Amino acid sequence: MNQLISRLILKIMEVEMKKTVLVCVSVMSGALMMGPMSSYAANDDYDAYGGVNGLLSEGRLYAPLRSMATNNLFQYDEKLDKYLEVKINWNQKTKTASLTKGGKTFTATVGNGVLLRNDTVYVQFKALSNFFYPNDYIKWDTSTLTGSSEHITVYARPLTDIQALTLATNAMSKKKQWIQYHKNNVEIGLPESEYIQWNKSLTKFKAVFHSNGLVGEYDYGYGIEAEMTKKVNDWTITSFNYFDSTRIYYP
Repeated sequence: MNQLISRLILKIMEVEMKKTVLVCVSVMSGALMMGPMSSYAANDDYDAYGGVNGLLSEGRLYAPLRSMATNNLFQYDEKLDKYLEVKINWNQKTKTASLTKGGKTFTATVGNGVLLRNDTVYVQFKALSNFFYPNDYIKWDTSTLTGSSEHITVYARPLTDIQALTLATNAMSKKKQWIQYHKNNVEIGLPESEYIQWNKSLTKFKAVFHSNGLVGEYDYGYGIEAEMTKKVNDWTITSFNYFDSTRIYYP
C-alpha cells in the first residue's frame, strides 16, 4: 500500500508539471467522460487523490459512483503503471448507472442496494471493491467512519465539503473579518481557495479560506480559519482566526 501511495504521489507530481500543456485536453476529456451523468450528478468528491465522501445507510457504506470516475487512486493501475480511462453512463429511463474501467463494467440500478440521493447515485462500497479488485482486503475504521481497500477509500463524513463550507460561511457572514476578506478579493483580484479538515472523531471541522499571490511589487496573503463544532444537532463556531499580511516583493 505504501509503495502504491508513493507511486501515486510521483505520478501526481508529473501531472502537475505537465498541467499547462494538458489543461485543454483534460477539460475536453472530462466533458466527454462525464457528460452522460451530468444531468443528475452532484459535486460529492471529498479527496480527489485519496478517497471520496460517501454515506452510511442501514449499517452499510455507500460510495458515490460518479466520484470514482475522477478518483486517482481508483484510476491508477500499479501493474501497468499508468492511469486507466474511466467511463460512466446514466440511463434515465431505467435509472441505471454504469462505470467502465479496464474492460470491466459495473452496473447499478437504483432500488436494489443502490441509492439515489440528492441527484447522486450511491453503490455499496464492498460490492464495488469486490467487482474491480476481488483480491483486495477490505477494512472498516469505526472511529473515523472510513472504509478502505487497496484501491478505494470511502469516508462517511457527517457533511459533504459543500455543506460544511456553507455552514461555515453562513456562521461568519456578519463578522467584519469575513467582510474584509471578500473586500480584499474584490479589490485585489486574487484567486480564492477553500477546503475542509475533519478531526478524527468527526465532531469538529475546520473551514479554511485563503488567497495569496503577487500584484505588482507586492506579495499578498490573507485568509480565514473557522473551527466548527457539533453541539447536539447544530454546528457552531468554536474558534476563529483571521490573518492579513502584505509584504514588498523584491524580484
